[in-house]
Amino acid sequence: MNWNYPFETTEYFFILFFILAYVTFIIRTIRVARQLNTTARTLILKLFLRTIYFALLVISLLGPSFGEADQALQSKGKDIYLLVDLSKSMDATDVTPSRLEKVKFEINRFVQNQRANRIGIIVFSNDAFVQVPLTYDAAALELFIQSLQSDLLPSSGTNICGAADLAYKKLVNGDDPSGRSKMMVIFSDGENRGDCVGYLHNNLRRFGIGVYVAGIGTKNGSSIPSEGKPLKDNKDNLVISKLDEDFLQNLATNSKGFYYQLNNEKNEINRMITDINNANGTLVDTRTVTVVSNKYYYFLGAALFLLLMDVLITIGTFRL
Repeated sequence: MNWNYPFETTEYFFILFFILAYVTFIIRTIRVARQLNTTARTLILKLFLRTIYFALLVISLLGPSFGEADQALQSKGKDIYLLVDLSKSMDATDVTPSRLEKVKFEINRFVQNQRANRIGIIVFSNDAFVQVPLTYDAAALELFIQSLQSDLLPSSGTNICGAADLAYKKLVNGDDPSGRSKMMVIFSDGENRGDCVGYLHNNLRRFGIGVYVAGIGTKNGSSIPSEGKPLKDNKDNLVISKLDEDFLQNLATNSKGFYYQLNNEKNEINRMITDINNANGTLVDTRTVTVVSNKYYYFLGAALFLLLMDVLITIGTFRL
């Protein structure tokens, strides 16, 4: 028999406490019986019962294990590119504290839920660039996520289709020979987008690349802070940035993907995480481990049965 927990000071303390308390109880009961000129013979039976079930309780606390079984552990992985819109419109404040800051917070949370998967980051405005190649290094990902700013790229505008095409090429032509499941997650307000060519949607469907689109912002929109002031156009008109939900939903639909809302009233990132976790991953590793089973419940059950018998047996100290 093996033990999951060592016999330590706690167990010695309980044993000593049990002995002292029970000796005190026996002495007191015998003294009362003598004063009443009676006997307390059931003390012997109770001592026997209590000693046994106390020992069984201690054994169950130590976690006795016996018997071994082989168990197969399977590791299923996915390759996921996060596509993050860094256009100026992502500084809009219709989502607090801003669209981009909200996206950074949710991406960090997403990364924490994808430890078994390789994750990369592609940033885009008019052009798209790979900021972080596919990696398991969550700490490095978090560091790069914190550095995301709308002025990180030289030009503004939003070309989602170019970013999706870059992610598609990286996923399909990657260095992974095992054919892991491949996905892209797009965070954008959809504004000032470029038109997607038909073959992009066809390729995404053909190669089974999962597309998850998170629309960040509101349809009413808001102004865009710029150097402490609301951004204005060349004609000195206030620039209002609005979520283009129709384009983002069409992108998800045409790619057989999924669309999610992200704003102050509705946050569907948890649903996105659940959908991605439930998506079929590709088996990348199988290991067989030997598992010992903790059988504490046998000893605990026997102790509880004896405890019930102890409650039903009474000590008579009065004689009628």
